[in-house]
Amino acid sequence: MNIIEYYSCKNKNHWLDEIGKSDWSAGKYLYKIIKDDRLKELYPEDTKVLLLTEGEQLISFCIYTMQDNIIAPSIKPWVGFVYTYPQFRGKRRVGKLLEYAYLLAKKEGYGYIHLSTDEIGLYEKYGFSFWKTMKDVNGKDTSVYRKEILNQNYESIIGKSVSGIIDRPIGSSHPNHSEMIYPVNYGYVKGIIAGDGEEQDVYVLGTTEKTETFKGTVVGVYHRLNDSEDKWIVTTDGYVPDSEYILKTIEFQEQYYMGELYL
Repeated sequence: MNIIEYYSCKNKNHWLDEIGKSDWSAGKYLYKIIKDDRLKELYPEDTKVLLLTEGEQLISFCIYTMQDNIIAPSIKPWVGFVYTYPQFRGKRRVGKLLEYAYLLAKKEGYGYIHLSTDEIGLYEKYGFSFWKTMKDVNGKDTSVYRKEILNQNYESIIGKSVSGIIDRPIGSSHPNHSEMIYPVNYGYVKGIIAGDGEEQDVYVLGTTEKTETFKGTVVGVYHRLNDSEDKWIVTTDGYVPDSEYILKTIEFQEQYYMGELYL
């Protein structure tokens, strides 16, 4: 999967056509105002149209904007027009777009990211909480959800020497999802309890061989934004991979969660 920004991408005609295939009235409206070159008349000039893609397929889309359908200049940024195509639903794919928007807002120094919706029980899955009811541009009540943007401190963890058990070695399948095959050794640190009440999970890098135990150094933490536990990144050979390599390596499982990597 890949995230691209419509106004910065190549082959705009293809991706606009894909947006137009949405079976959602708001998606059709978004298609029309982009096609008519009116989106940045109706929304701020720096509005981004984010597309989650796989090959030439569009999985999900949304906009990232400083002003959505509520006139409240002091409240920003917003995510709007959030949509996933029917064949991709049920796997929380849109979470990756919300993660991307969250990290944009964090980079820009905001304390919260917001969205307005009539959905109940949906955005809680992505770490958003109901904030308050507000009036939209048509004077109708809408629920505003927001997610706080936080900086985690892992100074006491990164660099720590740890050891533990590998309970899901390279090549094994997830106990509840047989189609998920582990490309790395995955296990836990003995004696350290994580946020979910279980022993701390780790991705163990630095070897391509199956193993039953490990010793290594924590080189990073993948903080899940919509879950109660973090995942530690451990290497057995002392090498510290770059963030792109780590994210690609753990994507097989973390594609279903929103998260942020700390190194």
